[in-house]
Amino acid sequence: MDIIKGTISQSFQEEVDPESLYWDLRKKADESVNLQIEQLLYYIIKMVRNTEERRNRYLLPLKYLLCYAENSGFQNILRMDTAQEKEFASLLRKQAGGFDVNATKFIAFCRKILFLEAKEIDWEANVWYVEKLNISPERYSLSSTIESFSFLDIRLKDNRKMLQEYMKYLFTVTNLNLGTIRIKQTYIKGFLKYLEKQEKAITTIDANSVKEYFEKLSIQRISPQSYNNKIQAVTIFLQYLQMKDYVNHFAIPVFFYKKKSYPKNHEVRDLDKKLDLLMLHLSEFPEQLRIMSLILLYTGIDKGKMFLLRNVDFYYENEDSWMKVPGTNRSVPIPDILHLLVLRYSEKNHIDIERLLFLNRDKKYTARSFEEAITKQCLKFGILDGEYVFKGNGYQKELCKALYRNGTSIQAIREYMGYSTDETVKKYIGWVDEEVARKSDELFKQEERSLGGNLLMAKYEKMNEANQQESERKIQLAVAEIHRTVSEGKPISVSELSRNTGLSKGFFYKNEQVRSLLNEEKEKQDQGTLARIKREVRDKSLEKQVELYQREIKRLLNENENLKKENRKLVKALNKLQKEVK
Repeated sequence: MDIIKGTISQSFQEEVDPESLYWDLRKKADESVNLQIEQLLYYIIKMVRNTEERRNRYLLPLKYLLCYAENSGFQNILRMDTAQEKEFASLLRKQAGGFDVNATKFIAFCRKILFLEAKEIDWEANVWYVEKLNISPERYSLSSTIESFSFLDIRLKDNRKMLQEYMKYLFTVTNLNLGTIRIKQTYIKGFLKYLEKQEKAITTIDANSVKEYFEKLSIQRISPQSYNNKIQAVTIFLQYLQMKDYVNHFAIPVFFYKKKSYPKNHEVRDLDKKLDLLMLHLSEFPEQLRIMSLILLYTGIDKGKMFLLRNVDFYYENEDSWMKVPGTNRSVPIPDILHLLVLRYSEKNHIDIERLLFLNRDKKYTARSFEEAITKQCLKFGILDGEYVFKGNGYQKELCKALYRNGTSIQAIREYMGYSTDETVKKYIGWVDEEVARKSDELFKQEERSLGGNLLMAKYEKMNEANQQESERKIQLAVAEIHRTVSEGKPISVSELSRNTGLSKGFFYKNEQVRSLLNEEKEKQDQGTLARIKREVRDKSLEKQVELYQREIKRLLNENENLKKENRKLVKALNKLQKEVK
């Protein structure tokens, strides 16, 4: 039978199966490494139940890691650099023979367990795991998953130490989100790698070193805005080091190096038409992507927040369906039909109440993975030439416009969308353009009193009369199409009405006469269907609420039982103390 010698406790030895390797932690490896090896050994035996996998994929490489530590003299697994990792990988390949063991993955496993299990954060570790950094939820990136921050690609110790110092400051003092911190780290790494090519430590640089790097950046094929962002990140990093007296003080005239940049227009052309086309084909999409798209189109929620939606975030209250927006304290009303689709989807896929609704192969969606999934479906069905229509916040602007056309006030739209000011809504709905049109109308009226005003007014009235005639023609065309659709028993759809008449969708919403008729006929058509949907939503929501109550009762009962046990222990201890006092 294999045995374990050294500092391992008796209770730990009892966990070791007879097939475990021979271990002796009394050899010449550094004491801290011995403790780390013991901790990993304990974790592996506790957590990895498959005997063969435990022996070949974990215990075997761990034993050779101990051998490497004894021979090389390195003092901390968390601070292994790339060169040491390569040496260990070479040793493992020679010694492990035919066993399929990935040294890089194994060292990553060791780093993660040791970093997360430590009592305090090791800020000098070469890889930091976000789970241990006590980051508040609002600082997490909603559109991407960041699990760790690595410093392994910085070769010189001084450079690595300075970057770690700055990163610690960003995590513990600032409120920057993880995505922003990752970008800053990437930009600064680029600067440090440039210095390392010249075998320079950052503690020895001067103004010329910085100038040379900025000039090198300026000739690269990157946009002016990216260039400015990089030099800004490096400048702030250097200013921090100067403030801490790690680097000599010298002026960095960042304004002198900046390039002129112009904001890019990321909006999709004819987005309203493209979103309509997407809606027409959504029924052909996989159920998950179909519901995710509908949530974006009908609620205007940020994509990052949508990826965090849980089953419990959808509920029924006061005869209305609601959706809680993740990461906020607000809920928004949603159509009952959308709520029903979510309820049926979660029921069909057995999604637990507190689980995320939408996963991409058991992982949280990111902005990129969602974009790839949508464009793949568009290409599959030959629509939009694979163009991604949820780019930026264009879909949110279209929702604001639709709400405004339906008579919703700017203030109500602001509250629904969660914007901080009315100005954002006004910009999105083109309110400024409407104001220009109104001012133009007032100007024509004023011209009547000015020199030559009668002539101008005559032209204006003639033009206005022509516009009224054209408007009347459009109204008659729209009304006739609505009546024809109803008479044929077809469901009323503004997109279909627009397509059949050649009129814009906005006309059906903006013209009061047409909108009134449209709402009246749609209400007649939808009355029975909506009542049935509302009943089903109410019933399924009540079932979900009952399950939530049952879970809460179970949790409280368990908590109560634990408190009773704790109370019994305290009573025994008190009785013991009282006897000792007597």
